[in-house]
Amino acid sequence: MSSSFRSLSRSLLTLAAFAAGAAWSQAQIAFNVNVDTSALTAAPDAPLYLDFQLNDGTGAGNANNTAVITGFSFGGGSALAPASTFGGALGDFGSGVSLVDSSAFNEFFQPFLPGTSLSFTVTLSTNVDDPTPDFFGFTILDSMLANLPTLSNGTDMFLEVNIDRANPDVFTYASVDGAVSAPTFVPVPEPSTYGLCAAAGLLLVAAWRRRGLNKRA
Repeated sequence: MSSSFRSLSRSLLTLAAFAAGAAWSQAQIAFNVNVDTSALTAAPDAPLYLDFQLNDGTGAGNANNTAVITGFSFGGGSALAPASTFGGALGDFGSGVSLVDSSAFNEFFQPFLPGTSLSFTVTLSTNVDDPTPDFFGFTILDSMLANLPTLSNGTDMFLEVNIDRANPDVFTYASVDGAVSAPTFVPVPEPSTYGLCAAAGLLLVAAWRRRGLNKRA
C-alpha cells in the first residue's frame, strides 16, 4: 500500500470518526441545493470553479463539525479536473466532497463546465462553537479563482450557514449582476443519524477502487 493511499485512508477513517460523533449527537442538518447556472454557460472567463468552505470558529481547528457534499449534477455541463483541497478537505465531484474543521480554514474547489443547472446535497453536522460559530459556505469562482460577487454581506457566497445552533438558518444570495439567482434548497427530512458515516465510507471505497484501477493500468 502506497504512503499516499495510507494517508488518504487514515484521513477518511478519521473523517468517519468525526461523522460518527456528529451522528451520535443528533446535531446535523441535510438539504438539497439547486442553482440555475444557465447564464454561466457562455461565461467568457471559463473554466469556473465550485468552492466549498468549512471554517472553524475557534480558529484552532477543533474538528467538531463535518460537511459532506454528494450527488453532484451539472444539468448538461460536466466536471473537470483536478480538485484542490486545503486543511481538512477531501474528495472530488465523482466520489463526493468532505470537509472537517480540523484547521482554521478548510476549502475544496474544482473546475466545471456549467450546464443549465447545478444540484447537490449537503449533510452538515451542527455542533456549536461558542462564542464564534463555525461557518459553511458555497460559492463559484472565476478562472482567476476570485469569487463571483454576490449580494451576501461581504462574503460573496451563494449559500452560507453560521452553525450557531443545532438547526441553523441557511441563507442564499443571488449574484450582484442578477445573472445567477439565489440558490433554492429543500431540507432532507429526518436525515439519517448515520448519514455522515455512510458518506465517509463511500469516499473510502471510491478511493480504494481508484487505487485498484491505477494498479491494473
